[in-house]
Amino acid sequence: MTGSKSPVQKGASLPPLGVLGRREREVLSVLRRLDCATVQQVAEQLDTGLAYTTVMTTLDRLFRKGLLARRKQNRAFLYSLALSARDLEEHRAANLIHRFFSESDAGPEILVSCLVDAVHHYDTGLLDRLESSIRTARAHADPTSSAGSDQTKEGQR
Repeated sequence: MTGSKSPVQKGASLPPLGVLGRREREVLSVLRRLDCATVQQVAEQLDTGLAYTTVMTTLDRLFRKGLLARRKQNRAFLYSLALSARDLEEHRAANLIHRFFSESDAGPEILVSCLVDAVHHYDTGLLDRLESSIRTARAHADPTSSAGSDQTKEGQR
């Protein structure tokens, strides 16, 4: 792993993203398609006929959350995404994990076990993909570990 910090490190301080509302997600989706846009351009692209001031408020709220960048162009702001789609999802996941562990009196093992059970009931294929992701993350975190060490542990049981 490189020297960059993972957004999900234990004890890492992250600006709270909060829960994104349906309207905020729609606006982010429009900006993902357009790359950058004014309030008027975003309003014209939304399926829901929102008032200009509602779109302006939503864009400003996303800007204050750090999800959008803006610059003045003539008399209007031009908004663009401040994070890539991947960075946004990593940030949301980090906040979810932080809330998941900090808002419970149960131990982390119990919480993770319940999460695994819930994922299993939701999508068994997803559980398989998560297992693969965990193996990859472990390999990146500890390059000395390998599948052979897993087999050694199995043999010791």
